[in-house]
Amino acid sequence: MIVHTARTLQARWGARASQVLRWSVPVVLLTFLGYRLSQIGWLQIWHSRPASPLFYLVLPFVFFAQPFADLIIYRNLWNVGKEVGLPVMLRKRYLDNVMLDYSGEAYFYFWAVRKLDLQKNVLLHAIKDSNVLSAGAGFAMLWLMLVTLLAVGAVHLPAFLSHQFWTTLSLASVPLLLCLVLVAGGRRVTTLTSSQIASTFAIHVVRSAAGLALQFALWWFSASLPSAVTCLQFVALQLVITRLPVLPNKDLIFVGTGIAMASMLNLSTPSIAAVLVIGTAADQLLGFALVGLPWLFEQFVFKRKDARPAT
Repeated sequence: MIVHTARTLQARWGARASQVLRWSVPVVLLTFLGYRLSQIGWLQIWHSRPASPLFYLVLPFVFFAQPFADLIIYRNLWNVGKEVGLPVMLRKRYLDNVMLDYSGEAYFYFWAVRKLDLQKNVLLHAIKDSNVLSAGAGFAMLWLMLVTLLAVGAVHLPAFLSHQFWTTLSLASVPLLLCLVLVAGGRRVTTLTSSQIASTFAIHVVRSAAGLALQFALWWFSASLPSAVTCLQFVALQLVITRLPVLPNKDLIFVGTGIAMASMLNLSTPSIAAVLVIGTAADQLLGFALVGLPWLFEQFVFKRKDARPAT
């Protein structure tokens, strides 16, 4: 009896602590960003917003890049067609961005178990291994970006030749090592064939490269940065933040870090803040309009149907 009560209290308090943490982190971040943006001046930020229509045309492509790539990947891995559609991929992306990393993957797995006539281990391995290959592709693009920055002189080599650099390099290489384990282990560690692994990794690389190109286009069309090299620096900053594991609300963290970087580089803080705020707001608004509202409406309709008395 005592053990059962203790376990119940532990589960209850654990759920409450998780809920408090989930809501407190974005509240703290929003409070800090609100204070920081107020220091810059909201009116000044508004007047410094990008004028080029091309900037606003690129924003939806940034939003849809990952769901489209995932759609191609899972249709290929599971040999399915319209059974896996874009809406579920948008929901997966929405949960990963709004909640925590991989919360969308958990939702997608349970959705696939209910909707697809496939074995659970096939579904689980495909989702797990696709995420491993995605992380490997992302870190490969990160190192390619760092090499590019070194080549154009945006960063200096002596700053990298330190103990912290080699520690960071070791940690950052973990996803690539996992990819090698996936390839070398074969059927002992995955249900994917070598051709499926290769095609999935290739799609993730193309998606990562396209994402970097779109982010560069946003900064370039915004006219808020003085050169292409500076645009690359901000793209690299965002790439580093998105690669940090299990970090909630990365968009908000990038806004704060980007504003701090603008001050360090003596750039136009209002212009950069405008780009960061508009980019984050567009992502959240598109997610809420295309995913959140339809999802809430769907749940409301189902609850209404379940509540109707049987005749």
